[in-house]
Amino acid sequence: MVFVAVSPDGKRHEWTLEDEDYQVGRADGQTRPYHLAVEGDPHLSRQHFSVRLHNGRMQVRRNPGARNPIFWNGQENDAFEIKVGQFFTTGKTQFGLRRQQAPGELTLFGFSKEKARLRRLQDCFDAVIQLLERLRKDPTSSTPWRPAFEVIHNLLPRVEQLLFVEILGSKQRVLDRQGEGEESIPGELVRQALEQYSTVTLVTQSHSPETDQTVAAIARWRVLSPLHGLESSSYALSASGSGYLEPEDLEEVAAIIDLVAELVGHHLVVQQASEYSNLLGVFGHHVGTLFKTSGALRLWNDRSQSPEVRGVIHHLLPIWGVSQAISLHKKQGEQGALPADWVLPGWNDPPAVLASLRSLVAYLHSSVQSEPPFLPWWLEGQPLALEESPLLSLPPLNDNPVVLDKTLALTIGLVEMLNNLRKYPEPRGAGREDRRELAELPEEERRVHFRCYLEGETAVVELEQPVVTTGDGSIPQSRSLDRIRALESRLLGALVETGRTEKVSVTSLEHILRVRQRWIYHWGRLCR
Repeated sequence: MVFVAVSPDGKRHEWTLEDEDYQVGRADGQTRPYHLAVEGDPHLSRQHFSVRLHNGRMQVRRNPGARNPIFWNGQENDAFEIKVGQFFTTGKTQFGLRRQQAPGELTLFGFSKEKARLRRLQDCFDAVIQLLERLRKDPTSSTPWRPAFEVIHNLLPRVEQLLFVEILGSKQRVLDRQGEGEESIPGELVRQALEQYSTVTLVTQSHSPETDQTVAAIARWRVLSPLHGLESSSYALSASGSGYLEPEDLEEVAAIIDLVAELVGHHLVVQQASEYSNLLGVFGHHVGTLFKTSGALRLWNDRSQSPEVRGVIHHLLPIWGVSQAISLHKKQGEQGALPADWVLPGWNDPPAVLASLRSLVAYLHSSVQSEPPFLPWWLEGQPLALEESPLLSLPPLNDNPVVLDKTLALTIGLVEMLNNLRKYPEPRGAGREDRRELAELPEEERRVHFRCYLEGETAVVELEQPVVTTGDGSIPQSRSLDRIRALESRLLGALVETGRTEKVSVTSLEHILRVRQRWIYHWGRLCR
C-alpha cells in the first residue's frame, strides 16, 4: 500500500508502508524512524496523527496534541479507517491510500485534480460548454462518448487514440475507438481505476532521468477515467498519446479527460434511467393486461374458490397496483397531466368516497381466508363480521364498480397497509411470540379500530392497533410501506399518502403500545 499526501502547493509525497505504526506531521528538518514528514503545510503539527495498515485498510488516529482537526467524509473525526481510493484532509493537506503502482503509473488524487483544473480553467470551461451543447442536440443519445471524442480532440490535440469500453467483470467490450493504437486497455489499469474510482495515468517505456516524478517521460502515455452507470454497469474512457510530457502537463490532460468522463457518465445514467422508465411502463401495461385476461380478477372475486387460490391472488394485488401506478406515471409524462376521462364530469358526492373506503376495509377483512384476523377489526365502533362485502370503485374515478386499474393504482398503499395488518402477527417465527404477548391483553385492548372521515376535499382512513415494540422499545416499521410511500410521491403525484406510524398510548403491558396510521386520499386534487 502507498500512502499519499498532496500539500497546498500541489506537491505530492508518497510512502510505501509496511505493517507498522507511523507518525505523520509537519517536516521539521529531523529524520526519525517511522515518521512521515510533509513539507509545505504549517497547519500540520509535528506529530499530527498516526496511521497503520490492517487487513487492506488504513487506520487513522489523531494525536491529542494536534493543533487542527481531521476531516473525514466532511465531518471532524479523530479515529477512522480508509480503504484504497479514499481521502481525508487536515491542515491544508489531503491524504489518501492507493495500491502499489507500476513504474510510470499515477493516480489523479483530489487536490492534484483541482489544481490541474484551475491551471487549465478555460479549457475545462470550454469542455463543459462544448459537450453540453452537443449532448443537448440529441438528449436521448445512447452514444454520448462520440461528441466527447470530438471535444477532447479540439482541446487536446496531443491525444492520438481514444477508446470507450464497457467493463464486464474481467473482460472489456470496446464500444467505440478513434485513432491508431492498442486494441484494449491494460486490465490491471482498469481494475485499479474502478477500485479507486479515480482517474489514473500510465507512462511506459523510457523514463526521463533526474526526476522524482515517474510520469515525466519520453514514451507512450495513457489516461484512463472510470464511469459508473445504473445497475452496477461500469465503463472507462481512455486517451493515449506519445511524446514528452512534464508531470504537470500530464496532470492537466488527466484533469480534462476526468471532467469529460464525468459529464458523459451523468448523461449515461439519465439515458439509462429513461430507458428503464419506458420498460417499467411496458411492464405495467402487460401486468395489468395479464390480470384482466388471465381470469385472475374473476378468481379473486369468486367466493367459491379455495382460500389458497384467493390468498395467492390477493398477495399479487400489490404487484398489479404498482404496475398500474407505473403506467399512470408514464401517461402523465406523455400527456402532461391526468387524462381528462379519468374523472367523472360533474361528480359531487363526497359521502360516496367514504362508502367506497369502508367497503374496501370490510372486503379485505374477509376476502382472503375463512377465519378472521388474529386481531379483531372494528369499523366505526362496530365489529366487522366475516361475511361477503361489496367492493366499490373509488370515486370520482370513471370506472366500473369493481377494483380495476385506476382504483388499485391509487389504493395500493391502503391495500398493503391492510395486508400487513391482516397478517400481523403471523403464527410462525417471531410472530408466535407476539401472539402470546398480545393474547395477554384484555379483549378491548386487542381491537383494531378503523375510522373513515372527510377533511374538506380529502378522505382519511385511520387505523389504531396494538403492536409489540422492538428490543429497544421502538415501533416496528414496514419496509414495504416505505417503498410504497416513494411510489405515491413520485408516480402518483401525491394524490394519496400512506402516513408514518405514530404512538397513541400505552397498554396494560409496558412493551405493547397502541399506534395509529393514516391513509389519505386527495380526491379534490384529483377532480381539479
